[in-house]
Amino acid sequence: MNEAELVERVYDHVESGDVDKAVFACLRLARKIGDTFNAIMFLRELNADKEQFADQFFHETEKLNKEARSFLWERTAKRWIAERTVRSPGDGNSDESKVLDMGVGDLSREVDQLEKAIQDMALPEGMGAYDVAAFTDQLSVPKALLRHKIHMCNTVVERIRARCLDYATRTERVLKTAADATGYLGELQVEVNSYYAERCPDAYAKLIKAGSLIGSSDTEDHALLLATIRRAVHVIADYHFPPKETPYLCLDGKERHLGAEQYLNRLQEFCRSIGGDGSSNSLFLAEMDYLAAFVRRLHESASKGVHAEVTSAEAKQGLLGLYMFLANLIAKLESSEGEASKSSD
Repeated sequence: MNEAELVERVYDHVESGDVDKAVFACLRLARKIGDTFNAIMFLRELNADKEQFADQFFHETEKLNKEARSFLWERTAKRWIAERTVRSPGDGNSDESKVLDMGVGDLSREVDQLEKAIQDMALPEGMGAYDVAAFTDQLSVPKALLRHKIHMCNTVVERIRARCLDYATRTERVLKTAADATGYLGELQVEVNSYYAERCPDAYAKLIKAGSLIGSSDTEDHALLLATIRRAVHVIADYHFPPKETPYLCLDGKERHLGAEQYLNRLQEFCRSIGGDGSSNSLFLAEMDYLAAFVRRLHESASKGVHAEVTSAEAKQGLLGLYMFLANLIAKLESSEGEASKSSD
């Protein structure tokens, strides 16, 4: 069951009043999206037994450090106590606060038991009027206390129900935002791949190879992805700015050797040549500088033989940065071509 289906399940349970089932669904959803804080919160809602909860807390947070576990324990406990604190009848003259430390399923069952207890306080048949009055007066206080306990339980159950609804709503928004972003990035990827498929098949092949590795959890694939990114940048630089056999006069007035190995310098020089004035060009050149720094670091790591140590996040960052840069590069090239076409007309 995916995240969106779990959100819908939470909504269904909340609407039908099955709060304990809604909490279970929220727990599954929190685990699914890696939300440890709310996973702990919903575990607290389910478990009144402290030792059982402590065991579950340990297994839920065993990959975290001591400071993170301590933070989660204290913060979730504070929020749970605030949620479970309700006004309780005191000595008749004032109210006092009480923490209902039952699991959410026990709270619902407690309400049923209290309502049955009230029903059991029915008047016996055959009583006289005076006895009925005395018996009714005698039961008025216990019934009032039971009704107040029912109210307390229902108050907490409604708070939990509201928490589940709020969590499902917030998660739904996050999922929608992520889906929109994924759709945009997908369009970006198609645009870049299509551009190089027609003009530089070697670059296209390397981009496709890199994209096929992005979902892997294997660290060797992460290393291969970064190596493929580096090779793709090299091929793209060769396409836009082929190696020069003799020193080349750059835009800053200095002559530099821009041979096959200086592909990043060649790509940077090309970007400066198609740029222009304004903040958009400054951002474009900054993206190029960032990509160059990233690829140089990859080259240094490869020279040291430490590619297998890269993380999935680093690999994804590299591919995303490459596609964002190439999309802006293509946009500038197409804009220049459009202006050139208007001038010729």
